[in-house]
Amino acid sequence: MSRIMHRVVLASVLSSVWASPAFASGLLMHNGFEACWVSAKTKPQFLELVRASIDGTTACIPVQSGSQSGIGYTICNVANGCGAGLAGCVVSMQAGPFSGDFVAGHFTGPGTTSDISVPVTTTVFSPCTISLTAISLGYTLDYLMQTDGSDGVYSDELSTPVVAIGSYASTNNCNPVLANLIAGYVPQAIAAAETNAATAIEPGLRTDTLDRSICPLSAP
Repeated sequence: MSRIMHRVVLASVLSSVWASPAFASGLLMHNGFEACWVSAKTKPQFLELVRASIDGTTACIPVQSGSQSGIGYTICNVANGCGAGLAGCVVSMQAGPFSGDFVAGHFTGPGTTSDISVPVTTTVFSPCTISLTAISLGYTLDYLMQTDGSDGVYSDELSTPVVAIGSYASTNNCNPVLANLIAGYVPQAIAAAETNAATAIEPGLRTDTLDRSICPLSAP
C-alpha cells in the first residue's frame, strides 16, 4: 500500500475515533490486540460503581407546616438536620447489589434507609415524634447505552433515577387526636423521601457511571 494510501486510511481511522462519543471518556487505546478499550470496566465492576455511588448518600425531607381541623402543625423542623443551615429530616440510603441489561441499559437494585425520625410540633399538643423504621427501597436506573466501537457499550446518558420505598413500619408517641394528621402525612413523607432520594443520587451516578465503557459483553 502506498504512503499516500496509508495516510488516507490513518486519517479516516483517527477521524472516526475523534468523532466517537467514546473519545470523551478517554477511551482512546485498545488493550493490545484485545477487543476492549484500555479503560473499559467489566460488567461486575460497572454494577459495583452503581452500588457504591448510591450507598451512603443522604437526602432530606423538608420542613412542612399546615393546619388540620384548626390545629396548626410543623413537621421535620430540625435545625441543621440536613446540613448547615438546612432544616429537615435526613434520610441516609444504602444500596445492595445491582443487576440489569447492559444493552437496554436497564438496571435495578435493592436498598434500605436509616430509620427516619420525624418530629411534630403543634399549636395545641406537646411535641411528639413519628418513627419510620424497617424501610426497604428499590432503585431503578435507565441508561442510554451506545456501542463503543469494540466489543462493548458505553454509558452515554442517564434518565432521572427512580427510588421506591417498598415497605416500612410506622410508630408514634403523639396524642391520639393527631391520628388523622399522621395518617395523611406519612404517605406525603414517603413520597417526598422518594423524590428527594432520586434527586440526591443522580449527581453521583452521573459522575461515577457515565462515559464508561463496559466490555466485553460476552463475559459474565
